[in-house]
Amino acid sequence: MADQASARAENFRTGFAGQPMREYKGLPIYAAPGLHEAATELLVDAASAGARVLEFGAGSGAMSLRLTDLGFHVTASDLFPESFKPTDVPFVAADLNGAFAAQWPQGFDAVMALEIVEHLENPREVLRQIRALLPVGGQLVLSTPNIANPVSQALFLRTGQFQWFRDIDYREQGHITPLSPWVLEKALQEAGFTIRAERAVSSPFRRIRRLGWTVRLLAPWFALFNGLPRARRGEVWLVRAEAS
Repeated sequence: MADQASARAENFRTGFAGQPMREYKGLPIYAAPGLHEAATELLVDAASAGARVLEFGAGSGAMSLRLTDLGFHVTASDLFPESFKPTDVPFVAADLNGAFAAQWPQGFDAVMALEIVEHLENPREVLRQIRALLPVGGQLVLSTPNIANPVSQALFLRTGQFQWFRDIDYREQGHITPLSPWVLEKALQEAGFTIRAERAVSSPFRRIRRLGWTVRLLAPWFALFNGLPRARRGEVWLVRAEAS
């Protein structure tokens, strides 16, 4: 487990064109630029300080610490406990490919699940189990790489693979399940959620030079004629959904 956690962290650290890894109070942020900040804003819009929040995919603990600093009562969870650093935040190891909701019979007011569903074998079952953790009106803040963005569309036309879902991403990042916003929206609805807010996070063009000249040529045209809402054109799709 420790070796897997270290390999995942190293792969992510070098996955952003050699840029230094961003941090929160010295803890590395394993997410696209701006994602933690945007997700925090969505949660704060719907939940008050003191709310009980479960964070899945907690990584180093950067988001858990950020939410704790804002007054939330946070429980963190990840498959790799070795990566988690805060000592004053409760941590529970969990494999989201199995049954996990019963580990927390008390439930929570909100769940944070950033950049997780693309790593999982059955996202629909995961959403059903997350719904079981929340009361009516409970909040889920969730994100995943957006395969519907213009760069991803151009890459798919050229190679049959989506942005962040190429062979190298499958092998090194563990991205095994691409989900478009349309598919994920349907899955959320069927699991008992209603989408209340959505945002595009990060530009899909920021690493386009690595994808070849054909993609660089096609992607601006896809952007020009893209009929999707702006919230569904970014590199990452971020959504806040309410348990109904």
